Amino acid sequence: MLKTSVLLACLALTTLASAQNYFKVLIREIDNPAGTLLNGQPCGEFGFLGVGCNVYLRAAVSATGQNVSSNDTLMKTDPINSHMETRISNLNLVVSDDQASTAGSFSSFDLHIALATDIGFTKIIDDYVIHISTNQEQGVYTYTNLRPGTLSTTVSIAWSTNIAPPSTTSTPEPTTTGVPFTGSTLPPTTTPKPPVDCFEVVNKTSGVQTIYPDGVNPVRVYCDQTSYGGYTVIQSRGTIGQNITFDYPHVSNYSASFGTPGKGNNYWFGLDNMHLISGVKNYTLQIDLCCGTKLIAKQIYHKFQVGAAANNYALSAKADIAGVGLDYSSSGKDLAAKFSTYTDWNGPKSNDTCDQFEFWDDNTDIGPSNAYGGWWYGSCGNNLNGFLYPSNAGNCTLDLTKFDANKLLGVNMRTTSGQGYAGYDVDLQSYDRVRMALFTFDSAQIDRDDASFCS
Repeated sequence: MLKTSVLLACLALTTLASAQNYFKVLIREIDNPAGTLLNGQPCGEFGFLGVGCNVYLRAAVSATGQNVSSNDTLMKTDPINSHMETRISNLNLVVSDDQASTAGSFSSFDLHIALATDIGFTKIIDDYVIHISTNQEQGVYTYTNLRPGTLSTTVSIAWSTNIAPPSTTSTPEPTTTGVPFTGSTLPPTTTPKPPVDCFEVVNKTSGVQTIYPDGVNPVRVYCDQTSYGGYTVIQSRGTIGQNITFDYPHVSNYSASFGTPGKGNNYWFGLDNMHLISGVKNYTLQIDLCCGTKLIAKQIYHKFQVGAAANNYALSAKADIAGVGLDYSSSGKDLAAKFSTYTDWNGPKSNDTCDQFEFWDDNTDIGPSNAYGGWWYGSCGNNLNGFLYPSNAGNCTLDLTKFDANKLLGVNMRTTSGQGYAGYDVDLQSYDRVRMALFTFDSAQIDRDDASFCS
């Protein structure tokens, strides 16, 4: 803790002499434990010994909403390591936002990290953009990026800024100086405002609670109360309780809530409620994917919004990591897609070319898959409302024998980018416990390895 405090203090002191706003990120450590390229191949000639390779780094950061994916301000012309180590510690490389002086307030930042074995960046180790929602002046963060077919890479950072967070000052009430007082001297009587989400409920114990997304009508939800704030669970699948169907023919069937709220239960908050609650506050969506008691992925999406029924409940958000999950792209993405069923189709591609319904339709011996469940079918790579298969001893791979028996893909969500199984948009994984949960606290506080929901 003392070492981290000293690093943060040094980062801030480098700009104290300037009166201008600043935002800086300190890249502390990078780990490529597999010693491989993004395509899974060894990045050096001695990969068979567990040795990595020397690494070149490019990075950019923005606290002002600028595009960081192609505007790197930190470009190391020499490798950031010298002995082909896979874990590169004590880097302490500073990358700054050149536009920070124009920032009016600070509520989040984007960081681009690109790693390669050559200065021309033709042999890529990893390349991604992360979005962190925070208004803290200083902090530390560790991010793990999933890579298809090989182990993840990890980056540890710290940040420091003097940009003020968004103002929460309310407009003062009008004064009546010099005006004769004609009102009551009794204290006003007010009805307590009903809680709109699990952050506002009085009982801060995890469990089923009643909230009021529109301020009037009650809805029962599961509230997961943690040390850093409350999660409002708006969708969950699991093997606890009744295994209800999520397969309905029309979008209107998903407008209201159904199922039983609870940890590991099968529950749907309802599209109308999602639209109402996402219009009240700035929410972040967290998706947890479990296989047995093992956490497979924890995906974060900022500025979660669900549109009105007139726009078929279009989904919008900003992915914490691009190219996976709701941000996976085929002919479109689930982000920006309208809600669809096979019957009420609103997707960017035709329903008879969507892999959620037509997986393996080009083989006379297997498939095609049957339509099941309504979802935001933008990419056709995801469906958390799919058929629920129990895992096989903690193995969630859907083998083709099981698939061909009923032609259903299961509860699935892309955790890698690029084409999925056999070139399709799906990855042939069916998770047995998942949830979609909304929160308003600082996402930098989240423990990405916390698997408590899965147990």
